[in-house]
Amino acid sequence: MSAEVTKPPTGGTAPSGATDTDSGGGGGLLLWVLCLAQFMLILDVAVVAVAMPTVQGDLGIAPGDLMWIGTAYSLTFGGFLVVAGRLADLLGARRMVLIGLAVFALGSLGCGIAVNGWTLFVSRALQGIGAAMISPAALSLVMTSFGEGAGRAKALGMWGAVSAGGGVVGQLLGGVLTDLASWRLIFLINLPFAALVVFAVLRQVAADRPGQSQGRTDLTGAGLLTGGMVLLVAAAGQAANGFGPFVAVSALAGLAVLVVFLLVERRVANPIVPLGLFSNRHVSLGNVICFASAGATMGTVFFAALVMQQVLGASALVAGLSFAPVSAVITIVALKSGAAVAKFGVKAVLLVSAALNALGMLLLASAPADGSFLLNVVPGLVVFGIGGGLGFAPAMFVATTGVANEQQGLASGLLSTAQQMGGVVVLAVLNLIVVRVIVANGGPESAEAAMAGYRTGFLSALVLPALVAICVLALPRQPAPPAPVSPAPAPAGPAD
Repeated sequence: MSAEVTKPPTGGTAPSGATDTDSGGGGGLLLWVLCLAQFMLILDVAVVAVAMPTVQGDLGIAPGDLMWIGTAYSLTFGGFLVVAGRLADLLGARRMVLIGLAVFALGSLGCGIAVNGWTLFVSRALQGIGAAMISPAALSLVMTSFGEGAGRAKALGMWGAVSAGGGVVGQLLGGVLTDLASWRLIFLINLPFAALVVFAVLRQVAADRPGQSQGRTDLTGAGLLTGGMVLLVAAAGQAANGFGPFVAVSALAGLAVLVVFLLVERRVANPIVPLGLFSNRHVSLGNVICFASAGATMGTVFFAALVMQQVLGASALVAGLSFAPVSAVITIVALKSGAAVAKFGVKAVLLVSAALNALGMLLLASAPADGSFLLNVVPGLVVFGIGGGLGFAPAMFVATTGVANEQQGLASGLLSTAQQMGGVVVLAVLNLIVVRVIVANGGPESAEAAMAGYRTGFLSALVLPALVAICVLALPRQPAPPAPVSPAPAPAGPAD
């Protein structure tokens, strides 16, 4: 449910007619078009949350494989996000947006007509690749179309609001379409959206000038990182259904690929993951915080949606209506987190955030199998949401503290990758735990067994806010850099 935070590349060109401070006229229309593209990407992260039980039943997806509906998208999105931003430098932001929209639309069509779990998972992965192409290139066009001043500030404010709003609308839309029509529409609705954005980009954005970036793009590193993560997550997912040779081979192969990835990154001139940045303790600890926070969010939302529908009997529509105000709370609190940081400091805000996340998990774990989703699930989600919204911006702030201006783009791309991969890895591990507990207690047909599994998942996830607290306490005292590192205004004040 988190929006991407990527420093824009510089290869795009401003559309004709764009001005330094004016966001009206043609520039205003372009902004709406690009925000629509970003809205579509964020919406597609959230829209599947409440539709998963219905999709599982229609396509016969095993419980241990259900996580791939979200994981396949996040893996390719996070794995190729940084390299796609660099490709936008070389090929041009306009061209990358158009190619990405075509890939995303093709993946959406594949999801909408999927006949089994694996065709859906592959199509979701294709959507993620398209999303990775679109997001940094679209943000680049926003940055290059509005010069310094009020125009750019207004444009970036709208971009941030749309990114946050995509999560709110996604869960509501997913519930409405799944319950009143078909879950397939949550994917097929992307096709007219994509066509509209393509038409508008062709009309509003001038042709790209030749790229100014030099050097090779680290496609090898992107492929190794994503491939290694896919193998490890596949091993965890299959282990949920039973241990065997596939699990062992996939796990060992994944670890081997990641070792090769680290060796490659030490040798290439422009690595996708600049390992030298980790010598900065703010960067290293901040990325762990982002990783753990994103994992906690994805795992909590995933299992809460299943508890509401599979255990407590809520429909997809009711689940979507329940999630929408929770997402709205996250958005509102996130907008106020900068003021909290300015008053109390980053460390205090992150510690409070971790405590609220833990309390929310404990409330969710206390839900009885015969309880009410309004009384036993929504309160825990609201508390967790307040904690998540409070900690989102400060975590990103920490992860880019002490980084030179010329490396802020790399640091921002790195934390975006940490967020995406955190959700993927944590969900895979928690899903393994949950499924094994459910099977040991009698299988998913029993509400008590299912709730026992989800309760174990929530309690196991408590290690994540504890990890965040440990990293926060280990942060060095250092003044925060004045430069913003995300589309939203950077919080002011000291980093501690």
